[in-house]
This record gives sequence, structure tokens and C-alpha cells, in this order.
Amino acid sequence: MSTASLQQDREVDFSDLTVAGQAPTAADAADRGQLEVAERVVVAIARAAAMEVPGVATPSQNKSASKAAGGVSGITSQIGDQLTSAVGRTLPRASAQVAGDRARLSVEIALLWPHSAATVAAAVREHVATRLREYAATTTDTVAVTISTVVRDQRTTTTRRVQ
Repeated sequence: MSTASLQQDREVDFSDLTVAGQAPTAADAADRGQLEVAERVVVAIARAAAMEVPGVATPSQNKSASKAAGGVSGITSQIGDQLTSAVGRTLPRASAQVAGDRARLSVEIALLWPHSAATVAAAVREHVATRLREYAATTTDTVAVTISTVVRDQRTTTTRRVQ
């Protein structure tokens, strides 16, 4: 048999192919599977989203504030900073309970002085919910925000002069 006769004997089913530029139907999407987002991914997105809100202290701002407040110095401070970072005790901190495409979160932040606690907490709740919806297709039922410490923003601190 020649190759021409082989090609004629095969039947090809083109029903599964889509036309270029044509949007897939809802039935196609259901056949493809589902998205499962791990709890640690939700926590990572929540932490990153909280740091994007003005008035929330970043881990580096927390460290510099604790050192300025008279914290432990030298090698002991460096070891403590490394242990705190390794254990995940830096702020902002988050925890989540995920069930399917829904999540309940707790976010703990350090507030930068002189920002309003109520305004920043509301902004964190909204921003975390928005980012999770955008990045992980996850709906948030609740976002509980706890302000565990207040940190003076080093950029706004002025030294007093004696006149």
C-alpha cells in the first residue's frame, strides 16, 4: 500500500477542534477541571496585599523601629531577627481557612504612626479580598484584621532642636 492509500483509509474526527478566534463554551470549561488554591498560597497573597496598603509597616520598618526603641543589639539581635523571620513571626502575618473557592482570613499588622487604625484596617480588609479574587479566584467570607503594634514611621520622625 502506498502512503496515499493509507491516508485515505483513516477517518479523522475534527469535532474536538475549535475554530481560531472562537471562545470556548461553558461546557468546555467544566470539562477541563477545577482550580484548587492551597492555603499557604492564600496566606502569601494576603501578606503581600496587606503590605501594599499605605499605613501598614513592612518587616524592615518593624525591625528598624524595634532597634530604635532600644532593642537588643549586636549578634544577639541578628540571631533573633533570623529566628523570627524563619518561624514566620514577622508582621504582617496571616492565617487562612480555605474550603473550595472560599476563604476566611486573619491578618495581623503593625500600624505606622500617625495613620488611622480604623481606616488602615478597612483598607487592608478590602485590598486583601480584592487581591485574592484577582490572583486566586477565591471569595473571602471574612478578613479579620488585628493591629498588634504601632510603629513610628522613620521618615516622618523629626529630631527636636534646642533653640
